[in-house]
Amino acid sequence: MVTRRQLLASLPVLATWKNGRAAESASERIDAHLHIHRAAPALLAALEKADWRCISICVSSAIGDEPSTIGDLNAKTAEVHRASKGRVAWASSFDARGFENPEFAGRVIASLRQTFDQGAIAVKIWKNIGMGIRSKSGEYVLPDNPAFTPIFEAVQKADRTIIAHIAEPDGAWLPLDSSNSEIGYYSKNPEWYMFGRQGAHSKETIMAARDRFLARHPKLRVVGCHLGSDEDHLDRLAKRLDTFPNFAVDTAARVRYLVRGDHEEARRFLLKYQDRVLYGTDFTLDTADDAQAAASLQRTHNQDWEFFATANEIRYGDRTYKGLNLPESVVRKIFHGNALRWVPGLR
Repeated sequence: MVTRRQLLASLPVLATWKNGRAAESASERIDAHLHIHRAAPALLAALEKADWRCISICVSSAIGDEPSTIGDLNAKTAEVHRASKGRVAWASSFDARGFENPEFAGRVIASLRQTFDQGAIAVKIWKNIGMGIRSKSGEYVLPDNPAFTPIFEAVQKADRTIIAHIAEPDGAWLPLDSSNSEIGYYSKNPEWYMFGRQGAHSKETIMAARDRFLARHPKLRVVGCHLGSDEDHLDRLAKRLDTFPNFAVDTAARVRYLVRGDHEEARRFLLKYQDRVLYGTDFTLDTADDAQAAASLQRTHNQDWEFFATANEIRYGDRTYKGLNLPESVVRKIFHGNALRWVPGLR
């Protein structure tokens, strides 16, 4: 097992520019998917010390008639961005409820433009589109609904990226038993458990609607969260990447699927689509102990780096797995270059 110092020493060297001349520094890495929405000096200091940047993503999770919190969340995350001096980039979001109202698109676009002025480099759409928000007639709204078209066009015109968490793992539509790998999550979050739910769309219906959205906006950059919700089917994800050149995916909360799955398949996939995968954790700052949070995030970063970059035996959960040992150039893309390409406001 390599030590943390050995891991850091193994990082590729990137060229940076100072006073017009190229200078070498330890590789900066980017966590393209996490959630930090308040000032956390110890966490920010740890990110700087370890030479990590990240994208803090806002989520509008409202479903029913509860008050919206997205305006406050956007404002707080913009403040984190400023406090971090840009080390924490951010993605704003919008409340998709009210999509049937005539003023919906104009109101959302105006709100998003304000977040762009505050430094937001992307916009998040969430799984409540497809799985939570309903029309006046009671049907779940889908991501290809025409009400969203002007918003996506405005995001494209502003040269921002859509970060899309659409649908869920297959387990959301399977019996909640010991064979369901997501039993822990849906036992605690039953609002997202679709199996047997009256009127709920199938996963295939939601994914097809996302595909239509991708086809409708071929010049809009879209990053599909959580391996694009195809975490159980890399072959199916490969077909989607082949079909939609404007589509990439992140690994947030899904490295575990690669770890416990077929490593040869995962390695072939990552080699072939090395320009289309962004590293992310889905880390959420949900504790008042910033130092503890920093240590937890660092452990995840180091463990995941070791899995992608080395052939070491690595402990995940209660089992030991061997790392993928990807070429350095591929690891560098996943942990750095692809984020710059797909979310260019990071530059």
